[in-house]
Amino acid sequence: MKKVLLMERVMDQTRLAVIEDGQLCELIHERPNDDNLSGNIYLGRVENVLGGMNAAFVDIGLEKNGFLAAGDIRLFAQGDRTLAGMLGKARIEKLVHPGQQLLVQAIRAEPGAKGARLSCHITLPGRSMVLLAGIQYVGVSKKIASADERARLRSVGQSLTKGGVDGVILRTAAQGMDEAQLRAEYGALQARWAEMRRQAEYAKGPKLVYNDNDLALHAVRDMLAEDVEALWSDDDLCYERLRALAEGMTPKLADRVQRHAGDTPLFDLYRVDAQAEKALERYVWLKSGGSLVIEETEALTVVDVNTGKNTGRRDADDTILAINLEAARELMCQLRLRDIGGAIVVDFINMRSQADREALMAVLRECAAGDRNRTRVVDITALGLVELTRKRARQSLSNQLTHTCPACDGNGVVPAHEATARRAVRELWRRRRGGDDTALRLEASPGVCGWIKKIGIPDGGKVELTPSDAQGEGAYRFIPITSKH
Repeated sequence: MKKVLLMERVMDQTRLAVIEDGQLCELIHERPNDDNLSGNIYLGRVENVLGGMNAAFVDIGLEKNGFLAAGDIRLFAQGDRTLAGMLGKARIEKLVHPGQQLLVQAIRAEPGAKGARLSCHITLPGRSMVLLAGIQYVGVSKKIASADERARLRSVGQSLTKGGVDGVILRTAAQGMDEAQLRAEYGALQARWAEMRRQAEYAKGPKLVYNDNDLALHAVRDMLAEDVEALWSDDDLCYERLRALAEGMTPKLADRVQRHAGDTPLFDLYRVDAQAEKALERYVWLKSGGSLVIEETEALTVVDVNTGKNTGRRDADDTILAINLEAARELMCQLRLRDIGGAIVVDFINMRSQADREALMAVLRECAAGDRNRTRVVDITALGLVELTRKRARQSLSNQLTHTCPACDGNGVVPAHEATARRAVRELWRRRRGGDDTALRLEASPGVCGWIKKIGIPDGGKVELTPSDAQGEGAYRFIPITSKH
């Protein structure tokens, strides 16, 4: 598989695209005042303590307060598990109070009008490891297949954290690195954490303490790996920063950072914008003729799989399995591309065979393993629906690139002409019944006016129908007719 990364900067917006075999797989935006908060660390101030929800709202200096559940508050039990269990069940009122300052990390960007989900359990990611502040734990990435290498890295992690209060998770990039390199990075992360604690002690919140949404940093730290052929940029400043980060974090891959000097912009060469626009559509057509219908809501994302034009030339069960397997692979690609997180429910075409259902689940789990965001395939429900969860790192692509339709108020539909006409006629009927015989001009769209003519106008006063394209599909207005008119 040919994999390249593209970074483009135009004015105050930077974009990073992940291209695999010519197809856009991920598109990340960075711009001033965006709401990609995940990973950021803030010195926050507790605003409200809600006993009924066992949570608090914390001001982090943004328009919307963050949400901090009692279970996400850092508690110190000094190794006593019994005490830790008791503290974990403590009420929010006993843990924090209004006006209190806390170091918190945004762990999830919530959709809609909700503030970010916050935690006092701070994690600091590096190239080869993640520092777990105040948590005595050593973990190794499950993506490292070699049992010997996993055991070696676990031993190194235990050596690094011995006698301290912090823990560490060794990332996939730690594979093959010697202890001296890992120790140096661990020391740098601890120094960064110590500086944050110092700031929190002497500063006044709310304020941003650490920004983890530097797109150039993400590109090098989290994405530049052995399977990436090149990281391209067509901007001098972007290229110089990427190169400097690569030489500091992963010198052996620094030469893969390349400067694009052609006349055609990088994103045009790879048709990034054209592919991104298609990712905003509800329907995704499969090569077999089947289709996916993707609907995002605040609570969850619902996906429906249809046979579409594919009626099959073989046994019906074989046809259904083939469509479902193709849909499963395309679905996992679409989740990455659209950056959809949270709960996802998929209505695949019903399969009678248990073996076919197991084959479908195996494909889903295989594809989920290749996603940088943690994706878990849960199970098939009694109704035949497949449940998944995917970590929400940022707002989905559609939330970043679209806004609520002013005509339909986000429903995706507008009122029918007949329904609007009957609503207008009923309002007029109510006025006349109340004794109002004022002469009126009824202004509505041409389609609504046509239906009003069919329905008829209640008796009781003069009414002039005025078709107007300025009125929306579900709108109309009554204007009194005076002698001046």
